[in-house]
Amino acid sequence: MRLPSNLRMKLARDFARVKSQGVSQAGKYLVLGALPVEELEGFQFGLITGGRLGNAVTRNRIRRLLREIVRAHQAEISPGWQMVIIARWRAPQATLAELENDWLRLARRMNLISRKPPAPPAP
Repeated sequence: MRLPSNLRMKLARDFARVKSQGVSQAGKYLVLGALPVEELEGFQFGLITGGRLGNAVTRNRIRRLLREIVRAHQAEISPGWQMVIIARWRAPQATLAELENDWLRLARRMNLISRKPPAPPAP
């Protein structure tokens, strides 16, 4: 299942606005920046994977993992937020579970997640 393109931040000015006007929290593998935007119905996110992470294969792998994390938790993310996820230098050594735990901890700390994940169905 793909994420709709309207959830992606594409313009450099949006990234710059989140950086200058928003707040950020740093984790072990990620830095999460967020800015509330009133006219936004859902949420938008952008990814930054700098050249220090490694070659293009490594950077693209990190981007795929981060998109999967956002896709898996998109129902929990509060509407009206623009967020930028920046991969730190340790990210290439992290597993999907470690990246997801780091992202969830930062998102909860910043109140980006509106509700607890749904309980698994009873057998």
